[in-house]
Amino acid sequence: MTGAVSLALAADEPASRRIADALFPEAEHRFLARDELRPPAPFAGPLWELLGAQAPGACVALVVPVVWRGAAASGGSPAPAALPPGTLLAVADHVNLELRGPLTGRWPAGVPRAFPPLAGIYQPAVVRARGGPRVYSCGVVVAGVADAGRLTPFEARAVREGGIPAVSDSVVPPAIVAAYYGLTLAACGVPRADDNDEE
Repeated sequence: MTGAVSLALAADEPASRRIADALFPEAEHRFLARDELRPPAPFAGPLWELLGAQAPGACVALVVPVVWRGAAASGGSPAPAALPPGTLLAVADHVNLELRGPLTGRWPAGVPRAFPPLAGIYQPAVVRARGGPRVYSCGVVVAGVADAGRLTPFEARAVREGGIPAVSDSVVPPAIVAAYYGLTLAACGVPRADDNDEE
């Protein structure tokens, strides 16, 4: 299935780079810093350039850090409090708690403002590698937040009350940009410790 991925984007950090290489060895790899994965304005920066260069309908991989909070998963099933070391998370959907995104801000003249549909954007079944790292479940819902290491009171409450097991500050913007260009996303979260005590 990895042959279906045309481009693998990963956070520019050792764990994400390593996992991108293991899961998507045949794809072109590009590594972006956190601020590049969160473009400040529409059509600005390497994320827009890279995704805009892909053929419509292509599948792009995204490998970024997430914080596993171990809350009750959607559907009422409890998620484990901790994941086994080395476990990865295939992303099946997101909830944008940041209340802004890469389509916010000044647009170039002549480009119509439109928000793309996000239904079906995530392809968790593509996040697999024969004999590779263990991928947890068939996909989880990730909360998109401003800073995964320090949730706002609103974000912390929404995550807790919604039973969302993982948060990330690098999943939602690439998903929205990918949807804008008619792409799908094989998103993989690399869990890191939850240092957030803010509630």
